[in-house]
Amino acid sequence: MSKEQKPTPSADKITTEQKAEALRHYRLGRTLWQQGRRGEAMTEYNISLSMDPASPAAAALDMANDIMDFFNHDLYNP
Repeated sequence: MSKEQKPTPSADKITTEQKAEALRHYRLGRTLWQQGRRGEAMTEYNISLSMDPASPAAAALDMANDIMDFFNHDLYNP
């Protein structure tokens, strides 16, 4: 008897496990951001985004990039 093989998910389908793992990375990123560990948080957001492009990490990463790109000239020119 031959064992039935489970079909592998195609590249455009995301499994429930992948969505759950992406959500875990997003939540870890939020926790790291709140602790002030910005670089690590952005890394977690990127990991989450690579696993699930529809993850809320997309908005969080955009927000983080906007915050990191902010430059207040008044703070550096007295």
